[in-house]
Amino acid sequence: MSTQQRRYCLEVPMEYGGYSIAEFLSKQMLAYSVSTLRKMVYQKIVEVNREIVTDPTQKVRTGDTVVVEIPKDHVEEYAMAAPELPILFENQELLVVNKPAGVPVVAERWNEQNVFKDAIFQHLEESGESAEPNIVHRIDKDASGIVLLAKTKPMHRYLNQLFEERKIKKEYLALVAGVPQQQGRIELKIAPASRHDSRQIISEFGKMAITNYQVRESFRDFALLEVNIETGRTHQIRVHLASQGYPLAVDPIYGYRNCLRLSDIKLNYQRKSRTEKALIARLTLHAWRVSLILPNQEPLNVEAPIPDDFELILKMLRKYRGTGGPALETQE
Repeated sequence: MSTQQRRYCLEVPMEYGGYSIAEFLSKQMLAYSVSTLRKMVYQKIVEVNREIVTDPTQKVRTGDTVVVEIPKDHVEEYAMAAPELPILFENQELLVVNKPAGVPVVAERWNEQNVFKDAIFQHLEESGESAEPNIVHRIDKDASGIVLLAKTKPMHRYLNQLFEERKIKKEYLALVAGVPQQQGRIELKIAPASRHDSRQIISEFGKMAITNYQVRESFRDFALLEVNIETGRTHQIRVHLASQGYPLAVDPIYGYRNCLRLSDIKLNYQRKSRTEKALIARLTLHAWRVSLILPNQEPLNVEAPIPDDFELILKMLRKYRGTGGPALETQE
């Protein structure tokens, strides 16, 4: 761990206003366990607005400056650990994991640490394997759900071929703002907004992308969609849905919000305090199901359980916004 990594300076964005200091740090410092972060608070190395914090349940507010400075001679005391990645399927050639929201699949340009890769290697080491898996496809950092990894080169080539031939079915759950028609198909080309911008736009000079959707539940001015993509362009679902006027309910780049709170859902809601914790503070997008045929011709159907925050926002919408359409079904 380098000297620079021993000091973390974080500003609390709007979506995390109302979180406890321990909860906020767990969203920002992914390589540390919650118990380790609470220990940091108890041992007085965490400051909020230049004041030492001793209670891990203390709430933070939007705009607060949080500083964590780990003493150089105590680095090993605050051990870093890879985040838990639930395994959905595994054999000698293939690994399918359920990625939590907030964990980038590849290392970010401004951060050399790759917690996703670290977690995969930790799992393989614990299993006594020495494979170096290849990530076959990506999902956004702030989305959750299924990621496929090939443990062998032949499997990597095989999966890449299936993707090219559109023989892997990928289904997502997307909570959107607005209620589209019951089902639809979007065929629009997508291109980078610019050479130095990660955002994507609809452009006749881009690559063709195809997105199919079906409304599973509607909540007045929100809807839960089941989305199937035939192509895998960067930000495809987000860009396509936004282009039709129903962006993800939480999407700070292509939508209107960076979080959803109860006051956004419950009519005539009255706040009980100055800070209101978000119900969900990440993309309302979950890579739900993947179906493919294995090299031995056996079908593989994998489903990632709906995360707690996604389940919570659906529960609140059903309670306060009414519901239309069938309830969400899961595979047996």
